[in-house]
Amino acid sequence: MRFRVSENEFLKKAFRHAYTSKGGGDTGEGWQSQAMRRIRQIGPLKSAAGFWPAFEGMVWRLAPVSCLLVLVLTLFFVSMEQDVDSDYLGTMAAEVEKPSLVELFDLEG
Repeated sequence: MRFRVSENEFLKKAFRHAYTSKGGGDTGEGWQSQAMRRIRQIGPLKSAAGFWPAFEGMVWRLAPVSCLLVLVLTLFFVSMEQDVDSDYLGTMAAEVEKPSLVELFDLEG
């Protein structure tokens, strides 16, 4: 596998030039202040993107997943067999019926 850096002739030339000139010159004492001056001239970095651009990116990543989930759940509920005879709420109401004191103390007479 070849890297793009090794294929770029401009970069090869720049790296060769930097490699051959590294031992040739003396940097001197002022190179640190010159480097810092250049950094100050560049200025501060751009501020990071605000809340809304990041939120928009997240929404666009979630949109296909949400649509797919809605589609799958819709197909699931459509394909379920629905029995008209069964009364789930009536069954639950009969099971959860509160006992009276007569039943608790066996006072039926």
